[in-house]
Amino acid sequence: MENDLKHQGYSKEEEYFHKLNQTLIEKMKKDEEDTLPRDEENQAQSKEVIPPV
Repeated sequence: MENDLKHQGYSKEEEYFHKLNQTLIEKMKKDEEDTLPRDEENQAQSKEVIPPV
């Protein structure tokens, strides 16, 4: 039966790492969203144009 499952492309190890990767991706996206407003403020400040002298 194990060979049949592997032949169909099923692997507990692959399933484990897929779930782990999805969890890490979600965490990274959440962390990025938490820092995004501060980045927008910094970009707005850096866009201030200083007229030439």
